[in-house]
Amino acid sequence: MTLKLSEQDRDKLALHTAFAVHQIARYIAAQEDAPREIRDRLRGHISAIEGVLVTTGHDWIKDEMEATEQALNG
Repeated sequence: MTLKLSEQDRDKLALHTAFAVHQIARYIAAQEDAPREIRDRLRGHISAIEGVLVTTGHDWIKDEMEATEQALNG
């Protein structure tokens, strides 16, 4: 038996997953020995997540996401 998530539950899951990825990216950005390839991939994902969050009304996180993107450049 397969249960389907409601649209509201899918939205919640997506939002929490996005924030979890952001926290992981922030941690990786602080690691001096993190491989460049991982940093670059995470930066791309954070940029995409930021775009979706901002366009769906979660613009309060924009500055923090941009700071994470910049830290991943380091």
